Amino acid sequence: MTHPTLPESWPENWIAAATLLRCRREALGISLDALADRTRVSRSHLAAMEAARFDRCGAPIYAIGFARAAARALELADPPVTSEVRAGYAERAPAPAPAAVLPARRLIPNLGIATTAALLLSLLSVVRS
Repeated sequence: MTHPTLPESWPENWIAAATLLRCRREALGISLDALADRTRVSRSHLAAMEAARFDRCGAPIYAIGFARAAARALELADPPVTSEVRAGYAERAPAPAPAAVLPARRLIPNLGIATTAALLLSLLSVVRS
């Protein structure tokens, strides 16, 4: 399913979640304002979610929470909706940075350790004599 206002690389999961929320709200005949009153989620966030713009809801944890609240208010099971939102965020996550290559450790002893060892040996030799 393509959406005319979204980039081509947009997560299909978000479009599926948005469609589910919007269709259910319209089927129940509930306005966005009424849903905002029920969920205490702002109308602008609800409109963004129905437009599959979960990125406009703040951090992923907020978008997931808003989607859960909307699903419960619309008498939907929240796991399908929240799992779609999570999957969309996982799809949009940047690739992990390559692991940094650490330089090889030198096998030369630390100067402090060598000095301490020399002092201990000299003390032991004085004590023995």
